[in-house]
Amino acid sequence: MEPEQAAGLVALGWLVGALILIARSVREGRNLADALATRHPQLYESLGRPRPGYFESVHRTRFAQFVARREFEDLADPVLAEQFEQHRKSEARLLMLLLASLCALGLLVLVVRRFA
Repeated sequence: MEPEQAAGLVALGWLVGALILIARSVREGRNLADALATRHPQLYESLGRPRPGYFESVHRTRFAQFVARREFEDLADPVLAEQFEQHRKSEARLLMLLLASLCALGLLVLVVRRFA
């Protein structure tokens, strides 16, 4: 196998893995949004029914703001607030992992192009 082909397979593997991790994160966020809607329906409605998704929308933006601004800390539900905190940390780790691995992949491609 040529080095360029190997680098292409690594890039394809990275892309598939990244998409799976992103889908998992969105699914976890939707589970949290469903729990918020079930346990605190008035708050959920007043927030504009926040819900994560794959495409830009008002609901997705509102969910991201709710998590990023730590508005979940105001919930009178410590279990759900802790789940939101874990989700926030998990998304931050995922973002850092994807960025670092993308940089490593870019470096790999540069090395292969330079020395192959």
